[in-house]
Parts: sequence; C-alpha cells; structure tokens
Amino acid sequence: MNIRGFARLFAFVLVAVAFIPFANAQQAPERAQAQAEREATQPGNNAPFWKDVQAGRLGSTQVETIEASNLINRGGQVWRSIHEGQLRIWAAVWLLGVPVLILLFYFIVGPQRLHEPPSGRWIRRFAAWERTVHWTVTIAFVILALTGLTLYFGKYYLAVLLTYPIYSWVAKICVSLHNFTAPVFAIFLVLMLVNFVSRNLPRSWDWTWLKHGGGLVGDKREPPAGFFNAGEKIWFWLGPCLLGLVMIGSGVVLLFPVYNQTRDVLATADIVHLLGALAFVGLAFGHIYMGTIGQIGAYRAMRKGLVDEVWAKEHHALWYEDLKEGRAAQASDAPLLTPRATIGRPRHAP
Repeated sequence: MNIRGFARLFAFVLVAVAFIPFANAQQAPERAQAQAEREATQPGNNAPFWKDVQAGRLGSTQVETIEASNLINRGGQVWRSIHEGQLRIWAAVWLLGVPVLILLFYFIVGPQRLHEPPSGRWIRRFAAWERTVHWTVTIAFVILALTGLTLYFGKYYLAVLLTYPIYSWVAKICVSLHNFTAPVFAIFLVLMLVNFVSRNLPRSWDWTWLKHGGGLVGDKREPPAGFFNAGEKIWFWLGPCLLGLVMIGSGVVLLFPVYNQTRDVLATADIVHLLGALAFVGLAFGHIYMGTIGQIGAYRAMRKGLVDEVWAKEHHALWYEDLKEGRAAQASDAPLLTPRATIGRPRHAP
C-alpha cells in the first residue's frame, strides 16, 4: 500500500468513527420508543434494566438490608456449580474409597497385637471426665456426619428410594438434629481440646515414631512414645483442632444468618463447611479404625479408662517409664480427677 492509499484508508476510518455518534443519535429515539412500548406491554421487562441487574449494578430501595439493592447475586451460580456439580461425585468417591482402603490394609497387614501375653495388671489411662467429654464429642460427631451427609446426598439417592414426600420428612428431622446437636459438639470439642492439648505438643521422639511408621508394618513393634504417639498427635491437630474449629466457625455463620452476612459470605461458608466435613469424616475413619480393630486394646482404654501393663509398655513406652519412676500420674496426668492406681497390682479384666 502506497502513501496515497494509506491516506485514503485513514480518512475513511476517521469518517466512520465520526459517524458513530450520529448513527447512535439517529437510533436513540427508536430505542426509546421501543422501550416505552415494551414497558407498556411488559412492565419492568426492558433490556437496559436487566443488563444493569446482570452486571451487578446496585439499585435503590426502601428496604434496609445489606443486599437489598442487589437484585440478582451472580455468585449464586458459582456456588451452585460447585455444590451441585462434580464435587458431589468426588465426595461420594472419597467417602466410599477411604473405608475400602482401610479394610484392604486391615486384611493385608492386620491389626497391631501385643508381642507378650497380657499381664492382667491394669493401669488407669483416662479419667471418667475425659472419657465423658470424648464420647460426647464422638456421638455428636456421628449425628452431625450422618445428618449432614443425608442432607447433601439425600435428594439424589434417598429421595429416589423413599419417594420425595417421605424424604422431605427425613430431611426435616435431619435439619433439626443437625442444628441442635451442633452447639453440643462445639462446646465439648473445645473442652476436649483444652483437656488434651498439653499432651499433644510435639516432642523429639515423635519424628522417630513417624520414620518407623508407628510400627504398623514390619515386625509391628511400635517405637517409644509418650502419652500420645505422633499419629495420635497428627489426628488431634488436623482433625479436632483444625477441622473441628473450621466446622464450628463456618457452622456459626450458617446457623445464624441474621448478622448481615451477604449471600456470598453464606455461600463461601457453605462450601467451606462441606469440604471441612468431608475431610473430617475421612480422617475420622482412620481414627476409628486404630481405636477399634486396628490396635488391640485401644478401645478399652477409652471405654473403661484402663489398659494392660503390657499394652502400656509396648505402645507408650516412654509414658510407662514415667509411671514407673513416678514422673507422671495415671488417668491422663490428672490425679485430682481420679485416684492413682498402683502398677503391678493384679486386677480382673474389666
């Protein structure tokens, strides 16, 4: 293109740009007349208004709420795509896959058993108060997990099996149980954290325990540990402490939506609550496994508060040595809550 051709093109662009306002001015009366006719035949249904709404522009209203001037919340579609999308499928895979992997581990590796016969001499490990707090948190957690997962998955599965009218009653019961159990869970979880936090602080021997896999494989001889081993400490800090507090915080936002929370805040709290619940339940499967069939004798420790002397020596050798030397009290270092028992005094199995 020579200079003359370029000049002609440039002049044409200038004329076109200059003509745009004139063209818009010519079309403006036509758009205004079309809009007036639309408002007469379909009041409120006009393109400029709804374009402003969809763009998130705020209007004016006499209603005094934090989002009264925002007619449509575009973030709701984002929430719906997450809450009702692929997350539901992956959540089901997670909740079914973790127990399956745990059962495979159990059948392949087997549980931790004592390498010596039980002595018949019992040591008090947990006080009655500690067991009460633990089991209150456990029962509340199970109720919250069952009701919450029923509400999340129910309309896709239970509603088909039970029919929608029956499932609607199930959902109402679940909502009530969930909402009234949540405060009980929150209060006793905080009590449990305060009661156990000092015995879950990291110690130098925890790294040795982790390097040897806690004795779950190989000869299954557990490395020396204190009152709680490194695995129990990881569960404490990730489960009840981190995820438990996340569940409480997000649950409070959802349970009391009367303090000017925006819809975006509620949607975010709902997703955080759901993801936290899925992670919490998945980790709890491992805790339940080790506390029941994964380690012989662990269930009695929390059920009755007592452990066999051999169990204490094999699974918590450092705590056992402290007991023998008088450096620690039985019943979770809380002699004021329960009398101290004498190591070596035979007792009948509880």
